[in-house]
Amino acid sequence: MTTLAPPPPHLARLFSRLDAGDASDEHLRSAFAFWRDKRGQRLMPTADDVYPGPELIAADVFIFRCADPEHEWRATEAGAEAARLLGLDGADKSLSKLRAPRIAARLRRLFEMVGETGEPVAAAFELRAKQGRQWIEVLAAPLSSDGRRVDGVYGGIRRR
Repeated sequence: MTTLAPPPPHLARLFSRLDAGDASDEHLRSAFAFWRDKRGQRLMPTADDVYPGPELIAADVFIFRCADPEHEWRATEAGAEAARLLGLDGADKSLSKLRAPRIAARLRRLFEMVGETGEPVAAAFELRAKQGRQWIEVLAAPLSSDGRRVDGVYGGIRRR
């Protein structure tokens, strides 16, 4: 496992762990292996490369795209568990409209980091909820429609 340099303070406050791609959760490790396989020899795969279709998408996997100038990330695909954890139940699937604002804020920071570096990131954080503390792990890997600019994120989210 490769570890990133110490994160800047604004990220250290949000995440208890940031790693270069490899997640500790086996489902997220499988999603990362799938992303690497679809990437092949390219820097980043496209969204079409990693989307197997609605009936085959893994329960904890999501795809977000950012095509507008306001940098609003919108979920284009999500497995059942990812959609539930993220609160993707409304018509507007933008990151700013998720029912889980604390998760959305962390995802935004991760997506920005992935967009700047073009590298996959695995992160973990503790979330305090009504039902107690939850440990959340997220994978975010870059997607690109032109092979140069990050305009999407393939990832997954798991709760323990």
